[in-house]
Amino acid sequence: MALQDGWFSDTFVKAMSDDIALDLSDTTPGAFKAALFTGSVAGGTINFDQTNPAYNSSPFNAGESNGPGYTGGGQDLTVLSWATLTGTENKVAWKVSDLLWSSTTITASGLLIYAPGLSNRAVLFRYFGDEFPTNDGDFEITWPTSGAYLQKLRAAA
Repeated sequence: MALQDGWFSDTFVKAMSDDIALDLSDTTPGAFKAALFTGSVAGGTINFDQTNPAYNSSPFNAGESNGPGYTGGGQDLTVLSWATLTGTENKVAWKVSDLLWSSTTITASGLLIYAPGLSNRAVLFRYFGDEFPTNDGDFEITWPTSGAYLQKLRAAA
């Protein structure tokens, strides 16, 4: 299986159980960070059910993008909103700021969003669908208007 998008289930179970203080609506710049990774992270397959997933611990202690214009650990992310998506039924969206790394020479396949204030707890991984290289150029992520991640809520059967 190739890389894919996903929320880290252990993070959400612990947040919903009040074991960790994860606040997806925290708009403080830097409450969340975004780090770029190559397709080699986790051998190309991420276990979204792993216990205590975190940036800088396995598997996110290898495979991070590397090169001019990029600093390990990524950059601060600013949450714009965590709410019901306007004009939809049963959908929530996490909207975050667009990201720009200038004058980079890197390759990236995905982005790890993590919470530095929670021992670098991994929250979400977004797969770009392919490897994207830059050569002394800008690496930019512009999120769709629906947000960085959209989740349809389903009622239990």
